[in-house]
Amino acid sequence: MNPLIEEAIRFSSIRHGGQDCNGSSIPYLSHPFSVALLLETDQQPPAVVVAGLLHDVIEKTNTEPHEILSKFGPDVLRLVLAVSEGIRDLTWEQRKQMTLQRLSTLQFDEVALFVADKLHNLRSIRYDLEMEGMKVWQRFERPMRDQSWYYHELLLALEPFRSSTDLIGLYEQELHLLFYGEKNAKDRKVRQLLESIVINFDEDIWIQEAAPLCQTAYELREIVGRETCGEEEVARFRQQLYQSGWPELSSPSTLAGLKELSYRTALDVKDLVILMRHSIVN
Repeated sequence: MNPLIEEAIRFSSIRHGGQDCNGSSIPYLSHPFSVALLLETDQQPPAVVVAGLLHDVIEKTNTEPHEILSKFGPDVLRLVLAVSEGIRDLTWEQRKQMTLQRLSTLQFDEVALFVADKLHNLRSIRYDLEMEGMKVWQRFERPMRDQSWYYHELLLALEPFRSSTDLIGLYEQELHLLFYGEKNAKDRKVRQLLESIVINFDEDIWIQEAAPLCQTAYELREIVGRETCGEEEVARFRQQLYQSGWPELSSPSTLAGLKELSYRTALDVKDLVILMRHSIVN
């Protein structure tokens, strides 16, 4: 074993000692160790694997950057800082938007570290869902709809780096497994959601789907069934649809459902219109 990796295992074990994963009894160490293993499997250099072991020590422990610099060198510190959110007094939405904006500035090795972290997060959520059910989402600062938005937006932001690491393809597959129940299923499942909003909601179909997709379908149905909705937001969304080539008039509640679907799946209005034409018109 590389001596630097061995030292990072010791350091991470001490700093994360006694910590548990969010809302569970699983030792937190399982996360950085799994991230490091993903990076090792992706044939990343030792410094990146080391950073995988240490990527949360600044955010989640009392570790200072200078400690990482002195023990592991400038490359490891650069990597750890690249995936740390930094300012903690911002709202969840502000922190996530900053992360999305910063992704385009990352170097290839920093992207690999970032993706390995998020890939393991998705796998952990899916495993916990299988074991504990939908109450898992209660552990997080924001509900499933917002988590769906964030992880979908991350995939879009990572697209320019697709050829730099196989981990991005694995991330996409895991994203689809979690939110749609199948690999490479997003377009087909989103078309079904569109049809349930605009044409007909078939309860028997949705109860057979993966739990997150089923809940999404039912929550969209609830929005469509409301008597009132945000009129100004709906009016702006109607205008966006019109400008993107969808002139058909729909009820405000239907538009609210479409707007929510667009948010959860990180589909811009033009892509939403394309899917609507392929599913609803045909």
